[in-house]
Amino acid sequence: MKVTPRNFLLITAASLFMLCTCWESGAQNAQPAERGKVCKVVLDPGHGGKDPGCVYRNYYEKDVTLGIAKKLGELIRKNYPDVEVIYTRSTDKYVELAERGKIATRANADLFISIHINAATNQNARGTSTHVMGMDKDGKNLEVAMRENDIIIYEDDYTTKYEGYNPGDPASYIMFSLMQYAYKDQSMMFAEIIQKHFKADLPMPDRGTTQEPFLVLWRTSMPSVLTEVGFLSNQTDRSYVTSGKGQSEAARALFNAFSEYKSKVEGRANVVMLREAETEPVRKGSGRTPAPELQEKGEPDTRLVGQEPYDGVLYYVQIGFLGSRKPLNDRVFKSYRNRVTEKREPGRGYRYLVGGVRDYDAIVKIQSEARKEFPDAFVVAYEGDKRIDVKTARRKTGQ
Repeated sequence: MKVTPRNFLLITAASLFMLCTCWESGAQNAQPAERGKVCKVVLDPGHGGKDPGCVYRNYYEKDVTLGIAKKLGELIRKNYPDVEVIYTRSTDKYVELAERGKIATRANADLFISIHINAATNQNARGTSTHVMGMDKDGKNLEVAMRENDIIIYEDDYTTKYEGYNPGDPASYIMFSLMQYAYKDQSMMFAEIIQKHFKADLPMPDRGTTQEPFLVLWRTSMPSVLTEVGFLSNQTDRSYVTSGKGQSEAARALFNAFSEYKSKVEGRANVVMLREAETEPVRKGSGRTPAPELQEKGEPDTRLVGQEPYDGVLYYVQIGFLGSRKPLNDRVFKSYRNRVTEKREPGRGYRYLVGGVRDYDAIVKIQSEARKEFPDAFVVAYEGDKRIDVKTARRKTGQ
């Protein structure tokens, strides 16, 4: 449903009875950490596990966010050993949106930073943005929040867990818009500091700060932000954020913002600022920093191939074949909106695929998950841009 000023006002009027309840609930849940100190920060790498986040060709948002978060955490621990760093996830696992906020609240954290990568059907869209809980008065800024909030469909009984919230109903967004009000000013201050450092340190346009009703910020009881570090759908941004250098520089900019915010809150004159980007080698052909926990455990390489062309065998799950082209965010793809790969077959149509992994056992698991929404989903294989028989692919990969 498109939110226009007219139906926004109508929905607001119909939802007034809910707002007072939400305001009271938000105030009761808010148990702030000690004022004037930033001693505990929660870093939230967006998505993970069965939720890859935005997928563009051979890139998973969940990998990029984890890489940036870990680098940021290392910088904070190194330069502020008195600050406790907590991750909502430190491996490739799925964590429910509500649980992420609860992790921060249970820890009595002083700051919550959720890290994401944006995407759009317009491949020219690029740049960074940072958001706080709330909603602009005209209700225009719902598109990104609706996309990020859509992932709750992965969760069991989400309508009960999120108190009747419906990701496609604008009234639900109004209901949540006041939950973070007590921390809006501090959250917005931090968001503006982040954008200042992104603008100074990263080669990406500044898209500014907004208030948006992100579920991941709903139940946090401390200043909280959600930051989008570039667009995975834009070639320039994608090349940058999937590289080790780009992730290191993004982490450095976020660290500098954290340092400035901490100094302001604590009334300290000295601010630790890092000017030299900490880079590390990236595996040739990967185009991004690998998730170290997967390598250390010796698990199968199920991560996607990176920026450079890859002519080897990749396995996918086909969820649809259409005669006409569809936008990758079309609702026909259900929970896989913005997570599908398109393969054009001249004269025939378009295959829509999910996955894109080297490990056959991994694609079987992806197929099992996809069949919950697409019962006829099946495994296909590609060698470079050429589709090949799955048996041939397994023989070539020795699986």
